[in-house]
Amino acid sequence: MKVVSAMVMSLLIFTGKGLSAQGGRLESFPSKLLDRKVEIAVHVPSDAALKRWQAAHPGWKPRLVLFLPGAYDGPKDLIQQGIYADLARREEAGTLPPTLWVAPEHFMSWYADRKDGRFPYERFLMEELIPSLEKAHPAYGGSAEVRTVAGLSMGGFGALNLASRTHAFSRCAALSPALVKPSFSTAGFWVRHGLKKTFPLDLDAFAPWNPWVHLGGDAALALGCGLQDHYGLAEATRALAERRAEAGHPVAALLLWPGDHAWSFWTPAFERLAPWIAGDDAPVDVAPPTLEP
Repeated sequence: MKVVSAMVMSLLIFTGKGLSAQGGRLESFPSKLLDRKVEIAVHVPSDAALKRWQAAHPGWKPRLVLFLPGAYDGPKDLIQQGIYADLARREEAGTLPPTLWVAPEHFMSWYADRKDGRFPYERFLMEELIPSLEKAHPAYGGSAEVRTVAGLSMGGFGALNLASRTHAFSRCAALSPALVKPSFSTAGFWVRHGLKKTFPLDLDAFAPWNPWVHLGGDAALALGCGLQDHYGLAEATRALAERRAEAGHPVAALLLWPGDHAWSFWTPAFERLAPWIAGDDAPVDVAPPTLEP
């Protein structure tokens, strides 16, 4: 990953919106590569939680988590759906490793550089956003060994691709991943135009962005999907896990629970995966959560 320039570092001036009480806050990141401000949702553990954890776990290196929302989701959902509040509560209780999370606005980019070069979104993530956050919060991340990329739907597709393409993450969690491929005929017409502007239409040329080819690369992988996913992604997610196993890289966890393509599935799934995302090596409990009566 390229070192971000001093000029970009000087632009790391965020505008907070007062949501820290919910475990995170919305900020504005000025991107030179995209020539616009990008809304991001950031969760920064308290200094007290970090110090307590490090005292109890000498040598522990806290992770940076890049979270990629879906096509119809955005940074604010990590706050509104309670993901960040759950992280903060468990970190303060000392039951979860403190972890820096960032969720960026996606502009329907599919988390990739557009093929005409005019909207280099992958470069924005890897050359601007992550280096700037690690500069501002040097306790977190700093190398692939202590970074995780996670996402849902379009963001699950993006997480698989970034894990494979950049080699900048050692763990990847993809829920309900949108496993699209040319000619993108199975994608909804409202997203098809963006896919065609971003990716090659030739299947062989598309291989670097095709999870069925790269399988998420060398990063450890956790997958999940609601069994009633209305896009029919549950069986595809299961098949991707099976293909990884056949290639000699079994997934760390496969969450196939009752649920649709919705936060009612994603929120409890990410809460269950949170320790693994944060670097815990304990096996993930893949049993569905108990439903309240």
